[in-house]
Amino acid sequence: MIIDNIIELIQKTENAQVLLTKNIEGNKSLKKYNEVISVETELSLNEGLRTIQLYIALKEPSSVYLPKIFIDERCYEDIKFIPHVNDDFSICIVDESENYFFREKDLPTITLDLISKAKAILRDKDDAAYCQEEFEREFSAYWNINYDEKKVLQEIGLCLIDFINFDNIKAVKFLSNFGQFQYLVYNLEEDFKQLENYLKIRNIKFKEIEVFISDYENVHPPLRINCNESIKYIRNQEDFKRKVNKLSQSDFIVIFKTKYDELYGWLYPLLDKNVKGYRSHTHWQYLQSSISEKKVVERLSFSNISQRRLDIRTSGIELDRNLSVAIIGLGSVGSNLLHFLTKYPISKYYLIDPDILKVENVFRNNFGFNFISRFKTKISEQFILSKNPFTEILTYEKDICVALNDDKLILEKYDVRFIILGVTRVEKYLLQHLISVNSEKPVIMMWVEPYLASGQLIYIQPDDLEKALELIKNYPYHVLEEGQSFLLKEGSCQTSYLPYSEANLTLFLSSINSFLYQLLIKKELKDSKVLTWIGDLEIIKRMNINISDNYNLSDSFKIIENEF
Repeated sequence: MIIDNIIELIQKTENAQVLLTKNIEGNKSLKKYNEVISVETELSLNEGLRTIQLYIALKEPSSVYLPKIFIDERCYEDIKFIPHVNDDFSICIVDESENYFFREKDLPTITLDLISKAKAILRDKDDAAYCQEEFEREFSAYWNINYDEKKVLQEIGLCLIDFINFDNIKAVKFLSNFGQFQYLVYNLEEDFKQLENYLKIRNIKFKEIEVFISDYENVHPPLRINCNESIKYIRNQEDFKRKVNKLSQSDFIVIFKTKYDELYGWLYPLLDKNVKGYRSHTHWQYLQSSISEKKVVERLSFSNISQRRLDIRTSGIELDRNLSVAIIGLGSVGSNLLHFLTKYPISKYYLIDPDILKVENVFRNNFGFNFISRFKTKISEQFILSKNPFTEILTYEKDICVALNDDKLILEKYDVRFIILGVTRVEKYLLQHLISVNSEKPVIMMWVEPYLASGQLIYIQPDDLEKALELIKNYPYHVLEEGQSFLLKEGSCQTSYLPYSEANLTLFLSSINSFLYQLLIKKELKDSKVLTWIGDLEIIKRMNINISDNYNLSDSFKIIENEF
């Protein structure tokens, strides 16, 4: 067995044996393992040679999981705190998110190397400068440790903070459920206004609360602050003293920032005005009294939700989000296109569609039964904001012709205009309108043929609008032969529809996504284009549907750039 080979190798230099975890005092986190390897070893510190106990926990399958090294809880008590020793007494040696590979037969030598690295981490206790740097860098890990307190609040805060200009800070407390989060601290007013719109759509209520800034700078564990001690860290104590007596416990928080522009803070436990054996006192008097030394503050961590931070956390770079689009038509094609568009750094949308989502739409629309009978624009708005609540969205629940009658230049406010209607008479009207106002922005027209025989995309530069108008009057690139009728009805008037599946629609939209990337990210497209995506022509043939002589079965799933 692999465990026997590991012990055999360790025993050449250290005392090692297998222990049942039920016989280990302390180290509660080890109880999930049935047995561990106990290693007795010596650690050379400035204070002298010290004997310590390490535990090696093996998790099955051993071909997937590296052994984990723990230090005995009682041994650590005498030498704590040390960077990279977690609150479960495991020693952080390997980043488990890394895509590492190892051979199972090498586990004995790997384990020996892990023991050596664990001891090196423990020896770093004597390097004061290193410990200072690591405690600063990994402040969050030590701030969220439970130092024998009854209640520890962890990451229940959000922040929208300009850390360079760390002033004019406001805070709100959520009164409705917003996941785990209870507080938001901000000084980026415009970002908050956009987030506020999202909160209203989600019906998440909140109230404004007081926020006090602290100059707390300690980074060395234990990061336990008693209520009395906390007062000395408050930046403006006179302001705090004046206000705190009028506030309830839930009406204020204290915050501070770290060297690495992270936000933390604390709450006070119940501020007792009446303590048995003592006279009644104000909040300020209570915090100054010796009684408050027996209570610790409840620590808070804040997650930064600024677009800049989330861009860097995902893409690795800050993105240029000065891109705006108008989308006319949010039916099957338009709503599914949103799935792709929300991957791009679009900061502003104009959504136009007069229709509500009906039952017969849901199997092909991007949105399902949860959204029945709601306007497609409002559903789409919620979807976009759920991806990025800092997006500016304008919706219009009337016909596009009415919108242009109200404001003939409304579409000129957007960098790219998507026309996704599949109704030639309306498409012609829109192109004629854009010509009449001397439009200076590009247009993308999209539609699909029945049974998704093809998906069509025309990218039109402003100088080619008249040419595009002539093109769609007698469009030459359809896959299905003219003269065939594919309009289906369920029975009564106004129930006609064109058949095609969401699966095939997704294939079409996926195929044009590289085009969207060139347009929206690289911004390389200077010329008008016509793109035709060919569907599954073999299935079309089997349905006895006639295909244009311009295409054959081998063209299936190709994307063809046609002459504009």
